[in-house]
Amino acid sequence: MNLIKSISSIASSSVVSQAIGAFSVWLLSHRYGMAEVGHYALIYSTVLIGAQVCTFASQLLIPRQDDAELGQNVAFCLLQSLILPLPWAGVTGAIFHLNIAFLYLLTLGFTLVLIAENLSLRNGNYQFLTFQRIAVSLVVAIALLITPTPSLFYLAWMTGIVVLLSVCLFCLFPFRTLTLHHFSPRANWLFMKQHWHHLSRVGSAEVLAMTGLNLPTILINMLFSPLVAGYFSVVNRFCLSPVMIIGNAVRNSIFSKWSMDFRHQTFNYPEYKKVRLLLAAAALICTLGIWIFYPLVMQLGFSEEWHNSIPTSRYMLPFMFTALAIGPLTILELVFGSQKYFLRIQIEQLIIIITAFGVLPKLGQSYEVSVVAFSLLTSIRYLFILFSMNKRAHRLAKQTA
Repeated sequence: MNLIKSISSIASSSVVSQAIGAFSVWLLSHRYGMAEVGHYALIYSTVLIGAQVCTFASQLLIPRQDDAELGQNVAFCLLQSLILPLPWAGVTGAIFHLNIAFLYLLTLGFTLVLIAENLSLRNGNYQFLTFQRIAVSLVVAIALLITPTPSLFYLAWMTGIVVLLSVCLFCLFPFRTLTLHHFSPRANWLFMKQHWHHLSRVGSAEVLAMTGLNLPTILINMLFSPLVAGYFSVVNRFCLSPVMIIGNAVRNSIFSKWSMDFRHQTFNYPEYKKVRLLLAAAALICTLGIWIFYPLVMQLGFSEEWHNSIPTSRYMLPFMFTALAIGPLTILELVFGSQKYFLRIQIEQLIIIITAFGVLPKLGQSYEVSVVAFSLLTSIRYLFILFSMNKRAHRLAKQTA
């Protein structure tokens, strides 16, 4: 399957998944109010960050592994998924006053999501990846439709995710090939030592990247209110949907393709330029579409609570453009480049988030000032990243010529 077909396949699953997710957010706000949307976004953000913390990018090794090492990699990921969510759930449950057992099982479920996705990417199994992403979104929608209270909804969501991903993993990987040796402390210690550079650099970067996506929602919940966090979450779900759909489709496709090129010690520079042009065009179209149509849609079909999210959508436009036009290109650095630099750019983004949503509110600045600062500072950061990615691509083109 060529790159454009793989991008189209992954994007199609993301379109359906995001549409289901948007319906779930609407249904949640319709039944329980915008504040409950903020509460749901807090839990979801906490769990997504936790899944990255608990796997620490070990799942990203799966597409690049030789067949002989794949079993040990999967065993290592599974042990992380079972053990590390315990302290994560304990700490975050205490901070946000949430049920620890619920957080543990939901975090476990989303670590399995990461493992299953990378097993699909390794084999180029985009049809199964499509099914999995749609099914994960359907679990939320179905849980909302069949449960009468928020507490039962969260219980059904957690149960559905764990059961679904357990089935997905058994379909994707032949567990009969694993032995007790794969789960021994010595084998996993040696695996960690062998891949320590990746785990320490890329793992930290992936944790920071996921934190960067979800920390604003958490900080807005804490420093403003769940209602305001609900507005921010709605904009993320609706306005960022095209950015996430296209960006993640391109990101996953080039990660799969460039990981294969890495194994064969090649680099396709003309393909890099095509991807860069594709992203720029898509970013321009998406940003104009959000600017024109989001206010119209909100005013025609949604309540007053939803109308209040329109200003946030305007403030976020610079961020949305650069996040799509430049963000997916950082995969080049992850696969071919300096893992130290990949970590550095995530630290820079975390500093921006803490400044915009932590420091500025403490200094008495409004929510609007915080969002504008976040959007503009992130856009400037992405421009510097673009220059660096172009230099890396030129060097790779010369080295593999």
